[in-house]
Amino acid sequence: MVHSNLEILHPALLLSAPIREVEMEVIFGTPSRNCSGTGICMIASRLPQGHDIPCPHAPAIIHCDPSGHELVFRFRKQRLSDRVVQEYFSSSYFSVEEAFSLPQRLIRMWRLPITGIPRGRYFVEEYSLEWRLYFPINSNDNKLSSPDTTNTPR
Repeated sequence: MVHSNLEILHPALLLSAPIREVEMEVIFGTPSRNCSGTGICMIASRLPQGHDIPCPHAPAIIHCDPSGHELVFRFRKQRLSDRVVQEYFSSSYFSVEEAFSLPQRLIRMWRLPITGIPRGRYFVEEYSLEWRLYFPINSNDNKLSSPDTTNTPR
């Protein structure tokens, strides 16, 4: 039992709390180019131990901020290959050449108002142990610019 403000909560009640982060496998590349190019080709459940695929990929902890304004992908540096770091994390932005779909599991779990991430350039931050990639959900706050638009005010 968990005690909170003198109330006793049964552990089963805690299961109804929203889950705000999950670990999934991110496959890099462009969906229509068989995982070559920039961006994210797809997001999948974690790969089984010892299972490998030829496309560049890495596990990420995907977090939906409590306000529901953005998705944050956290990539632990120790789990990224040198190739992935050089190709996708060598700049202060992450380029998404083609829109990619979000897993239905995440859309349902977090009641997301979107089904995918549009093409564009998104902020990347480097921390001592990880890289963080930010995708806005309801606004263009973290999107730098689309490849086919200018930075003029709308």
